[in-house]
Amino acid sequence: MRQLYITFCFIVFSCFPILAQDNKEQFERIETAKVAFISNRLDLSPQEAQKFFPIYNQYQREIVNIIRKKRPARSSGPGSMNALDFDSDILACKKKYLEKFKAVIPSAKAVKFFDVERDFRDQLFRELESRSRDRRQ
Repeated sequence: MRQLYITFCFIVFSCFPILAQDNKEQFERIETAKVAFISNRLDLSPQEAQKFFPIYNQYQREIVNIIRKKRPARSSGPGSMNALDFDSDILACKKKYLEKFKAVIPSAKAVKFFDVERDFRDQLFRELESRSRDRRQ
């Protein structure tokens, strides 16, 4: 019985890296699609894209950090962030990066960025929803 348990544990734990790799590959495909979507919708030249995307990556990291700070708020524990603080931090981050984007791409494109980002997210959710519906049928 113990041998069976050890074998089972080995099989389960050996599958985790495979699952993680699939998730990583899927995340990378989504990120690649997002970069292409943003580049296309903002009509970025190769030179503009070269300057824009390093700043965009910084923006993404800051947004993720703000979101991570909010997560403990669900439990309302110490160090948690209330909704108003969260919204304020997100807005401040967007304003800060709008100025940084304007420094490397035309203002009209920089202003349009946040709408394009939202459009990509909406399209991604619709696609995931559609796939989920297709699997249930």
